Order: sequence, then C-alpha cells, then structure tokens
Amino acid sequence: MGCSILRSAVNGDYVAVVTTAPSLAIWNVSKKKSVLRDESLATFMCENRSICSLELTKEGNITIGLSDKTSYCYSYSLSAWMLIGHNQLDSQWYKELQTNKQQKSSSSQILGPLLQSQTSNPDPSTHQDKLHLHTVLMLEQQVLVAEDLSSLPECRLWLSSLVRYLTLRCEEDRLHSLLQRLLSSPQQTLFGEDKLGVMRELLKIVAINVDCQRVYSDFKQQVEWAETKR
Repeated sequence: MGCSILRSAVNGDYVAVVTTAPSLAIWNVSKKKSVLRDESLATFMCENRSICSLELTKEGNITIGLSDKTSYCYSYSLSAWMLIGHNQLDSQWYKELQTNKQQKSSSSQILGPLLQSQTSNPDPSTHQDKLHLHTVLMLEQQVLVAEDLSSLPECRLWLSSLVRYLTLRCEEDRLHSLLQRLLSSPQQTLFGEDKLGVMRELLKIVAINVDCQRVYSDFKQQVEWAETKR
C-alpha cells in the first residue's frame, strides 16, 4: 500500500483500511476482490481534522467520522464522498433522532450507516435560524443518501424524521410541498413500501400538531380519493 495503516474495520466479508496518505481501500475477502482502491480522503481532510471513527456495514458501505463532528459516507454510484452529518443541528430534532435510535436498537434491528454516524451532540452556540436551516437540509439529504445506499428502512426513517421535524416547527408550506411531491409520484411504492400506506403513516405524524390540521385534512382527503381509484 505504500503508507502506514491509520485505521481499519471489518464487517462480514468486507475489510476497510485508511492509510496516512490519506486514502481508503476496501476488499471483499470472500471474493478475493478489491472493491475500492486508494480512494483519496483529501477532499475533506485538513490539518485541523483527524479521523475519529471508521464504520463499515455488512454491505461494504463506509462512513468516516471526523474530530470536528462531521461525517462522510462514500457513494459507489456517484464515486464521491458525501457529507452526512455535522453538529450544527436543531437540538429538538436531535432528541427525536436519539429516540429513533433507541427504538431501533430495542427492536434488535441493525442501525444503518447514516443513523450510526449521528452520535455527536449539536452545537448550542449556533444561531437558531441557521440550526433550523441546517437541520432541514440535512434531513432532506439523509433521505437521498440512504436511497443511494439502498438502505430503504433508513429512507423511511429519515423521511419520518423530516416530516416530524417540519410538523413540530409548523412549517406548513414546506410540509405541504414535501407530501405533495411524494403523493404525486407515478410510482406505487415509496422506499420499498406501498405509497399510500407510507402516506397514511406520515399523516399520523402530521396529526400531532393541531396547527397543521389544514395540511392533514388536505392530504387525508387526497389519500382516501386515491384509494378509491385503485
């Protein structure tokens, strides 16, 4: 490899190694195959950043946690690193996330690569408006990244977290736009589940805030109408 090994991880058939270059290599041992060879970490590494964690899933997906509490995941389909976590998040949503993690753990389900990476407490010193924007953008990104990683249970979890956060913040316009985009999709499934079934579950979340009843009533009628057309 030409450089010293900085960190390593093993999960199932996969072995991952980070070197001091800094670069990443992943192998599938059972197939005796190189999955990723000398992938540079230079796009996000710098002098004041160091690697604190290296997470490898049984599917070979890799997540790197850094000392500044950011996290990056490698996308095989994009051949690029994706930012999937940072500490400038709304503490209200962070509590919701920890509840989701506990529920997933207690039900003996394996945490996906994105949920595993969210371990750092949010920074309370950041301006609230900025925290809110960061949180919404991060949740939206997590749904897309989970889909790219084919982690469908995480897609649904992040989508539910996004809807819950927008509901708690009474973001009616953004919430309406999101639900309309999901319902108007030509696909009959959403992240591996029946689309209308997913919509019904999301509406249960929206119903918890009486200030979002307009959105709830609108989409409840749309879902009921769509069910009659099946």
